[in-house]
Amino acid sequence: MVNAVWATGGSAATDRDAALDAAFLAASARYWHPVARAADVGAAPVRAELCDVPLVLWRRPASAPGGAAGTVAALVDRCPHRSVPLSGGQVDADGRVRCPYHSWAFDGAGACVDIPQQPGQKIPDLIAARPVRVAEAAGLVWACLADEADEARPRPRFGEIEDLAWPHYVGTVQNWNGQAARQVENFCDIGHFSVLHTDTFGNDEVLAVDPYPVRRTEWTVEADYRYPSVNPVAEPGPDGRRPVGETAFQYRIELPFAVWLGGATGPSTVLFSVCAPTSATTLRLYWMAAFDPAVYGDGPVDGVGLQAVEDRIWAPDKVIVESQRPARVFAADEIHRAFDALGVAYRKALRELGFAG
Repeated sequence: MVNAVWATGGSAATDRDAALDAAFLAASARYWHPVARAADVGAAPVRAELCDVPLVLWRRPASAPGGAAGTVAALVDRCPHRSVPLSGGQVDADGRVRCPYHSWAFDGAGACVDIPQQPGQKIPDLIAARPVRVAEAAGLVWACLADEADEARPRPRFGEIEDLAWPHYVGTVQNWNGQAARQVENFCDIGHFSVLHTDTFGNDEVLAVDPYPVRRTEWTVEADYRYPSVNPVAEPGPDGRRPVGETAFQYRIELPFAVWLGGATGPSTVLFSVCAPTSATTLRLYWMAAFDPAVYGDGPVDGVGLQAVEDRIWAPDKVIVESQRPARVFAADEIHRAFDALGVAYRKALRELGFAG
């Protein structure tokens, strides 16, 4: 008999997956998600993807009129004339993106403001690209596909960077072939530390997970856990082992796909992980780390060293998440134990928000 856990073929499974994907994307579209690092958006159009919707992003030049200089604009990446991606075009001196096919110009609100083939003629309002709300904060460019009246919640704020201006580093963006919910659950999974990450911070001598309480607010799922972690950058001692010290992990999942994690890179530090669903089963992962200047000083963060360590941690997590079948968390019939409390609470919260249909 075929193992039901791995069997995904057949019309019933296809219909189930299609329904789950539709619910997942419809729910996701009502939230703010990162679509690029702020430093990666300049005067040339940048293509992005969010919830199966292609986007074009660009930064208006200093010469842009009306106080728009330097701000980021976003449209659905489609020219309404002949359906050519606007991301293949250019941004003119007035900060409008021009289609590569006929050079029609669109402003940040989506209005067509110039048709070179018909100079001087009034352009009907119906000739427009679809605008997308966009904001720039915490080193990222964020977008929301829903209108303000339909958004589920305001954009998550990262106070240590946005309000306190802690020194920080914005990490390299990663593309994962996994569902956003799977990635968040993996990031908050305490039970795998001592198995999957023994080459960095994981302590293979302490596999047991002590009970821990989980807290739920309207938009967060939270838990604290003290873990006897290994120093990932220390040299091994005479016994071949690296020094062990307690790490006080403080998890705050900002629903649906952002995580504020205190203590992961040392006391008085915060690691932010935010994954954006590019589709129902793929994601782009953004992360940044911030350091309390009262403890670490106001100097620049060692981004190269931090990136090297985090790359070693993200790599095995990516392999695991991309290997999970079924890929859709709400298609899975899985077993839970007490140490899965944070993940179970997270799944429950997503269900309540409509991500399972």
